[in-house]
This record gives sequence, C-alpha cells and structure tokens, in this order.
Amino acid sequence: MALAVSDAGASVASQAPAAGAATSTATGATTAWLGYSGGKLVYGHDAQGNQVPDYSHAGYEGGGVPLPTAAVRDRVAKPSGGDDTAQIQAAIDAVSKLPVNSQGLRGAVLLGPGSYKIAGSLQIDASGVVLRGSGSGAGGTRLVAEGASARTVLTIGGTSSYRALTTPTKVTDRYVPVGGTTVDVASTAGLGVGSSVVVQRPTTQAWLDAIGMQNLWKPDWSLYSERTVTAVHGRQLTLDAPLTTALEAQYTQASVFKDSFARIDHVGIESLSTDGQAMAADPKYASDFYNSTFSSFNAVQDSWVRDVVSYHYGQDGVTRLGGQSRRITVLHTATLDMITNTATSARSDGYTLMGQENLIQDCKVTADKIHAFTTEARQSGPNVYSDCSAVLLQSSYDSGGHQRWGSGTLYDNVTVDGTLLMVNNGSRGTGHGWSDANSTAWNCVTTGGYEVQNPPTAHNWAFGCTGKLLTGSNGEVAGSGKPQLPQSLYAEQLHERGLTPIS
Repeated sequence: MALAVSDAGASVASQAPAAGAATSTATGATTAWLGYSGGKLVYGHDAQGNQVPDYSHAGYEGGGVPLPTAAVRDRVAKPSGGDDTAQIQAAIDAVSKLPVNSQGLRGAVLLGPGSYKIAGSLQIDASGVVLRGSGSGAGGTRLVAEGASARTVLTIGGTSSYRALTTPTKVTDRYVPVGGTTVDVASTAGLGVGSSVVVQRPTTQAWLDAIGMQNLWKPDWSLYSERTVTAVHGRQLTLDAPLTTALEAQYTQASVFKDSFARIDHVGIESLSTDGQAMAADPKYASDFYNSTFSSFNAVQDSWVRDVVSYHYGQDGVTRLGGQSRRITVLHTATLDMITNTATSARSDGYTLMGQENLIQDCKVTADKIHAFTTEARQSGPNVYSDCSAVLLQSSYDSGGHQRWGSGTLYDNVTVDGTLLMVNNGSRGTGHGWSDANSTAWNCVTTGGYEVQNPPTAHNWAFGCTGKLLTGSNGEVAGSGKPQLPQSLYAEQLHERGLTPIS
C-alpha cells in the first residue's frame, strides 16, 4: 500500500536523524528531512510520509543519459548577406523529410560561421532534427533577429492534448505523499509494466479553501503527472518517478489512465549565438518585450539545447520550456544583456522552466530587474535548475516560482545577485498565490537573502543556502549559511540511481 495516514493523521513515524543530518529549525520541528551519511543520502519524512523528492529524473530521456550527436545531413555554408530565414528553413524542412534512425535522429542542419539575418521566424515540426552552428563564440555562428517586431525566433513543436487509452481508474489511497512512487487503484485493467500513464489530480474548491487560494484561483484545472509503470502488484502501480504534490482523498479524487500525448522528440539546438537587439525598436516594446525570445519548446520531449548564448532579448533569451515540454536538457547556455522594461514593476524571465522532468544546467543570466530562474503555473515537476548564476548589472534579481503552484522544482547550486523566493505571492500579478510547493533550494547563494514558506498541505525546503534568511520564512530550513554535503543534490540523486550527470 502507498503510505497513508490514520484517522488521527499520524500513523507514519518520522525517521530518526542520521549522523550529520540536517534538521528543520524554521518551524521548530525536529524532522531529519535529508541527511548525508556513509556517502549516501538519508531521507526523512513527516507523519504523512512526505519527503524531499528525487529530482534526478529531470533531463533528456529521464536524466543521466548522454546527449546524442546527429550526423550532418544538410548545410547552409555561409550567410547570404540578406534575409536568411528562407534558406535555413528550407534546410530544416529537407532534413525533416529524411527517415529516422535507430537513435531517433534524422540529422543535423549545419550552419557555417558568420552572422545570419533572421527577419521572420523559424520552425522545427519534425522529430530528430538538429540545428547546429559552428560555435557560440567569436568566429562561430550567430542568428541575428532583423526587424522591429518582438517575436520568438525559433519555435519547436506545436500543441497537443491528452488522449486517454483506458477508462480512468480511481486512486483508492487516502493519502499518497510527496516523493511517493506507488498508488493503489480501483482497477489495473489495461495497465502493465511499461505503460505510459497520467496521474490526474483535479483541483477542488475544498483544496483551494485549505490552502487559502479560494479568492484568487478557480477549481477549473488539474495537475497531470506523466509517468511510466515499472511494476504492478495486485492493484498497486509503481511509477518510475515520484509525485511532487500529495494526493489527498479529503480534498480530491485522483485517477490514473493510460495515455497518448503527441510530441516530437530528439530535437536539438547546438553551438551558436543569437542577438535580439533589433526587436527593442518595436514601437510597443514596453509591453511586447515579453514576446522577444530566441526559442520555445512546446509539445516536445527528449530534446536539448547546448552551447547556446543569447544577447539582447527581452524574455527567455535562450529558451522557454513550455507547459507541454518534457525531459528537455538545456546545457551550457547564457542569456546575456537582456533588454527589458525597467519603467514598471513588471519583470521578464531570464529562463522559464515549465513542463515535466526538465533540466536547465550550467546557465548564466545578466540583465536588469528580472526573474532570473523561474517557473510558471500548474507545473507538476520534477524540474531542475542546477549550477546557474545571475550576475548583477544595475538593479536586482529574484528567482523562484512565479505563480500558481509550480510544484517540484529543485534550485541546485543557484547563485543570484538578489533574492530567492519560495513564497505565497498572494494577489500580486494576476493573483499568483502559492508559487512554489514541494520545491527545494540546495546550497544556493544569494546577495539579497532567501525566503522559504510552507504552503498549507505542502512543504518547501532549503538546505545549506547562503545569505540572509528573510523575515516571513516558516518553511523547512536547515544549515543556513553553511553549505551541505553533497555539493549537488541533483548529481548525487543521479549517482544513487547508478547514473552520471552529463557534461
């Protein structure tokens, strides 16, 4: 059975602290949430069985899988001197028609060195297509946005929706905790090892009342957690990755169904730089800067961005991982010298991390007054920012979830000239409310301090973070001002699955 609570609400005892374990002090609790002993992580849990999730399933093909190298199948040797949108798109379309090999790849379009003018927009709509430049530095390939129009320069994939292949079966557990990987269901008919399933958690008015969001949010959405069944025992399903929001029978009736969700896959963007300076001349840029983005991933999975540097964009200079993206790795990238609207309270995003099981690793942001590393609404995770930094130019940054229950995010070794906020944003913006839930900050460094709050029915954790612990923090905080072992939680969780972080 999945971990459950008794009618008294406390049938699962917390683990005793291991040697060297970090304990929560912000709420006066003594639970050893996460320790490190004998070269291994030691997980504790609360009375309901909730624990810090395993975030290591974030990334290409579920984390720890090396990115492939696609053979070159078409080339654009050099810039034309005019608008290069059509010739690059023609090469993408040509490769898109080739057969897919055993690695899921069709091939790469190789752009020679030089500055390519992009007056329009590019699109990749087929699996297995890689757009590769000749380097992101001096002497490499640069895609230069032309024209005073804020837009996305490169869009990957379209949109999709869930198609249930089996009748949804009810989750019968009274409580499935955060970090849990087993669910009991009314029927396993049509479900077996290897089945791709969705765990649907509908939002109800009762839950909104419990978390204090009744005047800000409407109960018209669900969290959808896509998982693979790894074992079936009776009516219990074991899932490949943990849930990051508890399933609580007192608030909602969760269900599981076998699904089909159309995505393209094995798409890559590699080894180039890009400049969005021209977009800032848009007459409406003061509001349209949100649309000034280099790339965006929609219904896409098992894909990547690596060695890409952007300059002078207004929003998500390297990439935006949208709500339908899954298992995307963004590696060795930088979003530099962003051009945003500093005249209002509005802030753009340096990177936006949405969807499920996505990883942004080794990234850098320079800008003025932005949300450096953030998530958006209704994300079920787990998602990871790892080894990222935001370097001050003029004003200050913040990082952390932006709005509406961005659950299951790990901020791992993140450095911010500004604040890291895992909080209730209340009525700010469009009524953002609880913006992080069951998220973790691990060995983060802040110049402006960090604030960690516990949502009702959930937790947020911070371990080994440096900077002032801000007033209002009532979350689970351990080792404040003292970095914890291991240095990277994401890397260690991968290691304990027998995997190695990609480089």
